[in-house]
Amino acid sequence: MGIRFDAPIDISTMNTSNQINWQQKSFARIEDAQALSTLLTHETGLPYVVRKDRHLGFTAIRQANTSHSFPHERYQFSQAWRGFIGDYLRLGIGFCLMIQPEYLQLLVLDRMNVSGFPLESTYPELSEGVFITGLAIALYSLRFVYRYFALKLWFDQDGVVLKTGIIAQQQVQIRYTDIKTISVKQTIIDRLLGIGTIHLDSAGTNGTVDIVFDNLLNPVELRVRLQQWIDGRAHR
Repeated sequence: MGIRFDAPIDISTMNTSNQINWQQKSFARIEDAQALSTLLTHETGLPYVVRKDRHLGFTAIRQANTSHSFPHERYQFSQAWRGFIGDYLRLGIGFCLMIQPEYLQLLVLDRMNVSGFPLESTYPELSEGVFITGLAIALYSLRFVYRYFALKLWFDQDGVVLKTGIIAQQQVQIRYTDIKTISVKQTIIDRLLGIGTIHLDSAGTNGTVDIVFDNLLNPVELRVRLQQWIDGRAHR
């Protein structure tokens, strides 16, 4: 477990007569490692800690598993199920049309002030048309299942990757150094649901959006963490 020191330590207090391996960033005295850790934290804005090493004894390294080190590993994001509410509603309407086509037909005839037709006397062609319409709406609404499994957003050590497709796949990658702007779009409903759309613009496309990912959970938090990660890499 690393030791973090927040008290200001002047690196000038380091005794150069002590054993120091600058190539390995290794120190014989823990006080010298503390001084370098504090200096790096102050200059870069990133957390550094002191750990034991196999060289002279102590070293100052970046603290892992923090928001500043995102993405410390490979991260995958999928669209949130709550983002497909519109598809759920269309799917329900489609099933209603398939299950009760005669009822909808009578409802339409009633709205048209056409009366005197018992249920068995309704137009079978119209009922069949209502059923087919409901089936088409239901099948069209089920596309959200494909979108959920076919669209993935990856963050790794090199950049951001948008993967499209299940069997036949297409991937678009933007390196962190090429990301020009990170923007988030949220409607009122999106904000209530805690989702949104993230836009990543590449520096080489004159402002054209290269990656757009919808229905992302906590998009504002992700934008902040991604910006911190990019800024941290710029200080390296």
